[in-house]
Amino acid sequence: MNDPSPAPTRRSVTRRGVLAAGGAAFLGAAGGFALGRTSTGAPAATDSASTPPPPSPPQPSPSAAKLLRTRTIPFHGAHQAGIETTPALLQTFIGLDLREAGPETALAVLRIVTDDAARLTQGQPALGDTEPELAEVPAGLTITLGLGRPFFLRTGTADRIPEQLTEIPAFSTDRLEDRWGQTDLLLQVGADDAMTLAHATRMLTKDLSTLTETKWVQPGFRSSAPAIPGGSVTRNLLSQPDGIVNPAADTDQFDEVVWIPEGPAWVAGGTVLVLRRIRLLMDTWDILDRETQELVMGRRVADGAPLGAEQQTDVVPFDAVDERGLPLIPDDAHIRVAHAATTREMILRRPYNYENGMREGTSDMGLLFAAYMRDPSTSFIPMQERLAQFDAFNEWNTTIGSAAYFIPAGIEEGQTLAEGIFT
Repeated sequence: MNDPSPAPTRRSVTRRGVLAAGGAAFLGAAGGFALGRTSTGAPAATDSASTPPPPSPPQPSPSAAKLLRTRTIPFHGAHQAGIETTPALLQTFIGLDLREAGPETALAVLRIVTDDAARLTQGQPALGDTEPELAEVPAGLTITLGLGRPFFLRTGTADRIPEQLTEIPAFSTDRLEDRWGQTDLLLQVGADDAMTLAHATRMLTKDLSTLTETKWVQPGFRSSAPAIPGGSVTRNLLSQPDGIVNPAADTDQFDEVVWIPEGPAWVAGGTVLVLRRIRLLMDTWDILDRETQELVMGRRVADGAPLGAEQQTDVVPFDAVDERGLPLIPDDAHIRVAHAATTREMILRRPYNYENGMREGTSDMGLLFAAYMRDPSTSFIPMQERLAQFDAFNEWNTTIGSAAYFIPAGIEEGQTLAEGIFT
């Protein structure tokens, strides 16, 4: 990924306080709960007499739907779930700030999150759950905890910030908005069922409402259909197959790209998440013809194969030329500029789409780009610096939110996530 493109050779395409304090009551009042979603508005009216209704989207078979609803992901283990796990269809990222600085509040939060997550992910209601029936469908629920640099600064543990939790700079193409910025804590909640996800996010934020303030909520979704039959990669809102170049789960390469191998018990087996909110400028992208879109990205839209290659997973033929001797993949094509030359430079991409209606007269939609890695300083940051400088796709996207979190290692039963920070 540190392989900068050569000089261009062609024109660019341009509760629960029982857990919180070992006995003191921390139950939050209903008014202390904050969880927001932005309405996308009602669809335009149509004349049903002259306009046929749109075809219904394909539905999973009853057996497949049952499997989705009953899928249970273990909570305990060497790593937190929600990273190497098969991506959920729906995922919500919740940014939280501690209401009070200090280790006592932080430990209370860690205990509540651990207990709620251990129960809810297994299809069991959280303690004090007033809608326990909604917890009975696990639907592949995962709950992942992340800690931002401010968490350590506000709890007197700045000397324990993992060296891998590098500050992510603002890049030249960023147009960052404070409302999507860095927070003390992150909860990443994913599921294959919307009701399961809504209930889990509400329980977590409600149980934490006296200890934390919800700064932002970012819900995202993935297509339930693969980009090509039999594949695992889905399409984003640009219709581009997204997340093709990724280390395969349960492989040595995945371990080398994602998991931190050494450190205290709460560090070894953890990773770093960089979360970017990328607004796609769909209204101008849609004007481009298909060939130009493919030159911008460096891949065919139909199947995601690199230009000059046959299949989606083929090695990218960066040296391939056309009949005029010009590169089939332009020097500023996204695929070329983002290319990782070594495993050390790779990241794990798990993008989710968002759709937020209209904003300032244009479509407000884009990507929640979640990237997991061992060390951003050798992977994400060099890649993003190249993209900011050379990527032709910059004309059709704007990053408006950016934050980074350390994802602590997993735990065994009876333990609390990241409690080793305070011992």
